[in-house]
Amino acid sequence: MYGVRLVVAYDGTTFAGFQLQAGQRTVQGELERAARTMAGQAARMRCASRTDSGVHALGQVVAFDSTREIPPHGWVRGLNVELPDDVSVIRAEACEPGYHPRFDTIDKTYCYVVSTAPERQPMLRDRAWHVWQPLDLARIREAAQHLPGRHDFRAFAAIDLARKTTVRRIHSVEIVTPFEGDAERFAIVVRGDAFLKNMVRILAGTLVEVGLGRKAPEDIPRMLGPEARRDGAGRPPPAPGPPAGRGAPGGARGEREPRRATLSHRRRTTLGRVWDRDFVEK
Repeated sequence: MYGVRLVVAYDGTTFAGFQLQAGQRTVQGELERAARTMAGQAARMRCASRTDSGVHALGQVVAFDSTREIPPHGWVRGLNVELPDDVSVIRAEACEPGYHPRFDTIDKTYCYVVSTAPERQPMLRDRAWHVWQPLDLARIREAAQHLPGRHDFRAFAAIDLARKTTVRRIHSVEIVTPFEGDAERFAIVVRGDAFLKNMVRILAGTLVEVGLGRKAPEDIPRMLGPEARRDGAGRPPPAPGPPAGRGAPGGARGEREPRRATLSHRRRTTLGRVWDRDFVEK
């Protein structure tokens, strides 16, 4: 048996997420179909992080096992022949059979992009959340300062979440503006050890409500903890967001260029809003 590790990029607009779902189009489903067609056998894909519906990735790390010994460049070329246009294998390398990227992750970064242009821009409809009302970024930054640390984020999780614990650690929350040189876009970049379903999307919606004056920065601490209510946080914004990946200014590192994605053993995974960018760094 041979282990194969891939770095995969995809446009999540028409996907129901990464993970297999009955009757739904998923990234995992497309990858497994392509691998089965190429290698002539079933292959179960294991990913670094499951992305939600509508979320994109620039560097999702995926691993699977095969009885076929195919060189890395062969997997890249062969899978890309079989994959649809909205999924692509960026590179591949050999790994230990049974290797699971999720257990090799140091941290994850999720980037949610907001467009503040007065009118909606069709080219950004699947890449940014359009909020035309004036936003106070200073209030958003003040509110974001309350989020880092280890907290119970149950108020920021999807209602249908089924998890034993809703405690997560956020390392940092940055408001990056301008985003990709556009003064009418900013990114909410959240880096943490793991995220709950819809967690960053709801965090982004809550911070925008603070920027609109509907909530106060000092309301945030009351939303953190086991007694917090889901209806106390903001409403989750729409799925479409921007690509948060190698091209996002600073990724998880402020305004510095993120380091090149690698396939070393320990890694950071960067996700983004609709740009659930699963971008892995050494």
